[in-house]
Amino acid sequence: YLLLLLPLLLHYLYRNTHPPTMPLVEVFAKKENLPTFKAVELEEYIITLFGTQKGVVQVMVTAVEDLSPAPFYVSIRAKGFPERAKKADQLLEDLGKWLEQRGVAQGKLRMELYEPSLQSAKAWGVKPAAKL
Repeated sequence: YLLLLLPLLLHYLYRNTHPPTMPLVEVFAKKENLPTFKAVELEEYIITLFGTQKGVVQVMVTAVEDLSPAPFYVSIRAKGFPERAKKADQLLEDLGKWLEQRGVAQGKLRMELYEPSLQSAKAWGVKPAAKL
């Protein structure tokens, strides 16, 4: 019986020691430089890129009055798991290519990885699709 329960126990332990990651993606651009894609399109790409699940990623696209020096700025904050830190440069490169394919010719990407135990998040109202 123990052998039958072992996979369930391992899954439980993994889920409780590896909570869903929560990238926060903020896009800033002057009104005339705002992207033509929707926030949900970027959300779906980030879910794939970061290997997370729907309901965990938050994307905000904000028009700003002025911006310098880059005309388009993306700021990402995410949990700094070791495997993510190792591929941070590749994640940014892949995101840059995705943006360029959607008409964003120039911009700056910034990613801040933090110690996972420092994050706290809580949703209210409609139950989220995934645990924050």
